[in-house]
Amino acid sequence: MKPITEDRAARRFHQMATLERQIAIKTSEIADCKAHLKEITELRDGLLRRLRETARDEGELPLFDLDGD
Repeated sequence: MKPITEDRAARRFHQMATLERQIAIKTSEIADCKAHLKEITELRDGLLRRLRETARDEGELPLFDLDGD
């Protein structure tokens, strides 16, 4: 096996550094997506909770006015 030349070692280092930067960017994008997913999941869960409350006649507009108001 021949020894690696200085030029080849420099190109390999540059390639690895470029790939590491790209990985860091994608990792950041994944973190942003996870945060957004958490936010919209919480919003959806709130809507589902309201729907279930409404189905049990406990929602914002009850179907039956048992108090006679």
